[in-house]
Amino acid sequence: MQLEFLGAAETVSGSCFLLRFGIYQVLVDCGMFHGPRELKERNYGSFPFNPLEIDAVILTHAHIDHSGLLPKLVKHGFSGPIYATDATADLCTIMLPDSAYIQEAEVERKNRRLSRQGKPLLEPIYTKADADKTLAQFRPMVYDERVEILPGLAIRMRDAGHILGAALVEVWVTEEGGTVKLVFSGDMGNLDQPIVQDPTFLQDADYVIVESTYGTRLHQDRENRRERLAEVVRETMARGGNLLIPAFALGRTQDLLHELRKLLDAGEIPPVKVYVDSPLATSATEIFRKHQAFFDFETRTMLEEGRSPFEFAGLHYTQSVEDSKRLNDIRGGAIIISASGMCDAGRIKHHLRHNLWRPEAAVLLIGYQAEGTLGRQLQDGAKEVRIHGEQVRVRAKIHTITGFSAHGDREALMGWLGEFKDVKRVFVVHGEKSVAREFAQDITDKLGLRTIVPRLDEVFELSPNTVERLGVAGFSEAQIDPAFAGVIKVWEGQEQIFSGTYGFASRRFAVPNTSNTRFNMASGSRIFTAVAAALLADEGKFTFNTPALCCLRDGLPPWARDLTIAELFSDGEGLEQRLELVGRIVEAHAEEPFAAFAAARIFTPVGMASTGYYLLNQLPEGTAVGYLSSGSEWVENILAVPLQGGPSGGAYTTADDLHRFWWALLGGDLVSEAVLPEVLRPFASRTRNGLTSYTVWGTGPGSSMVTSVIPALEQEVTILSNGEAGTGDIYQTLMDFLEKR
Repeated sequence: MQLEFLGAAETVSGSCFLLRFGIYQVLVDCGMFHGPRELKERNYGSFPFNPLEIDAVILTHAHIDHSGLLPKLVKHGFSGPIYATDATADLCTIMLPDSAYIQEAEVERKNRRLSRQGKPLLEPIYTKADADKTLAQFRPMVYDERVEILPGLAIRMRDAGHILGAALVEVWVTEEGGTVKLVFSGDMGNLDQPIVQDPTFLQDADYVIVESTYGTRLHQDRENRRERLAEVVRETMARGGNLLIPAFALGRTQDLLHELRKLLDAGEIPPVKVYVDSPLATSATEIFRKHQAFFDFETRTMLEEGRSPFEFAGLHYTQSVEDSKRLNDIRGGAIIISASGMCDAGRIKHHLRHNLWRPEAAVLLIGYQAEGTLGRQLQDGAKEVRIHGEQVRVRAKIHTITGFSAHGDREALMGWLGEFKDVKRVFVVHGEKSVAREFAQDITDKLGLRTIVPRLDEVFELSPNTVERLGVAGFSEAQIDPAFAGVIKVWEGQEQIFSGTYGFASRRFAVPNTSNTRFNMASGSRIFTAVAAALLADEGKFTFNTPALCCLRDGLPPWARDLTIAELFSDGEGLEQRLELVGRIVEAHAEEPFAAFAAARIFTPVGMASTGYYLLNQLPEGTAVGYLSSGSEWVENILAVPLQGGPSGGAYTTADDLHRFWWALLGGDLVSEAVLPEVLRPFASRTRNGLTSYTVWGTGPGSSMVTSVIPALEQEVTILSNGEAGTGDIYQTLMDFLEKR
């Protein structure tokens, strides 16, 4: 069974997890990305899977960052069932068409400009027709009922306490190796949250996929947040300004109305006009009224007493654009609740444009504000913001109350996780990178659970007892030349994001290549020769500007008399001879054979236990035999390589050892900062986006390799092969893929 993290990995949007088992593929959520441009662009690109091959979708709740790309999925061929609670299915009848309207309106606006410029027109991500078609595929479920939705796959939805109908999902996958249970938290709520009931606590799971939006924060408790809300309302009304509250139409708006009703009933705020200026919020509130069975005891009691949180004196729901525009004529004394909650779209932007410059006005942020959003700019203290192409001074007071978040805070999440027994791994998702990593460490330190923070597009192999990191979704086996034999590994930082092994280390004995197989680096091992020279330069034996004549007086060939050490490493004709000369210089100053010096001063200190200049007739176990292609046959290269490698090439190594080598070299553990540039200069180049990279190529009879690092991105690619086919093309494909990431 494989689990792919195609969204909400080191970010808080785009929730999408692909579960592959047997012949089936199932998505858990299919959400829209928001925030920085590079994330939003993923909404427009192709899915990293074939929608026609998806057998079912499990939807945790109706928020757009979990459901928003379902119509796109259907548009591109998905025709299977979408499993969700009854309330979530109802809420999607308003959320998805509204999202489609936004897509169509945005593209229509852009196309007017493109048409005037004579440029090709854009197509919306999806249309209302796509959204309507999607709604027909929903299959409503009830809480707490276990249902087999595919052969070998059963699910049960439990109350997540987040918004109306939100579910955490238990998933049982049965294969030949046994049954594995996964629990997807979806978005988890806090205890004692208004309207909805508390989250369901579970105890058994093999793997837990948990959100971390507020994994490092504590919310204000309910009484404190209500008191703080009353304080902000009273202060703003006393100044004679309007209070703008950006709020998600679904969940947050209803929670806010609930609190305002209680404050008014208690006399803690003066009578005030409250405008809900969001047709979507109005429609969502109607659906809330329909599903009162989902409410908590307190809210049901309020309704029985005739104190509906959705109806009270002074509360107005606006529908038309004209009604919304008229709100801009109100100079003060009103509370305006409008979407979107992060101020990135919707009517709230118009109200901000008309009120931000007024010192008597106030803005109250009650939800999470993602990086790159207008709400985040205001929260971070921006003095001026751009709204609808106009620069607007921020003179209004900006307030934040975290207690209104529908997401569980650190205490709530830790309490929920703490009930699990014998969990093999916790995957921490749906949080900004720093938050997810800190929360994961907190889980390990305080609960003793092993954690993983998956990167975007990472793939994991799960079994009843083991979890293996496979790499990155999107780099498919189809992109590997069938003739390629070897190992491919890709790292970002210290995390391996792709690993693949191909072909045979020994075709004669059918021994497959593994991630630990040693390969001949051929000419690529000249990087070790450069380091060997640098080590002696650090000892003051010579510098890279020292003429070779001054370093080796006996037996120096005439062509080398005027060359410096640095020039001996330059590419071009005679490189092999020049590298052999460097080896002789190293041996003269180190007073030991080159291979022994490299082992003692480079390989052993770095922990490169599988690297060395081995005798061809004494190769260690697990070393690949090189092969030459001879028509339709493969011939061993045993007669085409030297008995033992040396300064010009022939070291054997593994991909993991090269990873250790790069980290030691660039981290200053091998040579000093003074000589490091000389080591790297022959291997330096620029990527297409202008970043410095260091790339070592190696070719020889029956072997090829490349290892490359981009220090600024902490990206590393290593390809080792005991053949001559495919290495260059695979490398280029990988670099293209990494550039898109």
